[in-house]
Amino acid sequence: MKKECSIVRDLLPLYFENMLSEDTAAFVKEHLENCSDCNAEFECLKSGKQIDKAETTQRGNDANVITAVKKKIVKRIFKMVAAVCLVFIVLLSTIMLYMSISYPVTKDNISLSIKTDGGYTYIVLETEVGKSLYFNSKTEDILNDQNKVCGQRITLYNLQYHNNFSQNTGSISWGRALNDEKQYLEVIVELENDTLQISNAE
Repeated sequence: MKKECSIVRDLLPLYFENMLSEDTAAFVKEHLENCSDCNAEFECLKSGKQIDKAETTQRGNDANVITAVKKKIVKRIFKMVAAVCLVFIVLLSTIMLYMSISYPVTKDNISLSIKTDGGYTYIVLETEVGKSLYFNSKTEDILNDQNKVCGQRITLYNLQYHNNFSQNTGSISWGRALNDEKQYLEVIVELENDTLQISNAE
């Protein structure tokens, strides 16, 4: 290889990138016009560079497409999660509202009864299916003629019920042993327009 060819081939990458001075670029151009070997080398260099540039551009385009697809997927997932959360919040709020609304209790909503079982007597208060009962209560001792405690009186007031999803009847019971001297038990339920009263002596 001629010395001039060696110099030109070293300069070919810079010549291809237009990074040579005018004089040097003119020298290389003239040499390429007259040297088929160096010109063939330059054509190979151009083909390789163009392929590299095309591949780089394609990779850039592919990366952009992948990034755009990822963004769409993330947005879609975010929307789905947001929708699920919204449905859950609405459902939970509806349930809370349904269960938090209180209603006054009437004598049609509850029942009082007496039950004896296993040596005990009970007064049982039952509510309707699907209702929870809330109330205030006070307990008083009942005194006999000798001023001794012979039993208890339980008074329920401010009765309200809330809805729930139970399919069972709610019940509350108060009991005393049959052989207890103070076994007398009385329950009074003060309702808005009525009063219910029951004792285990009935």
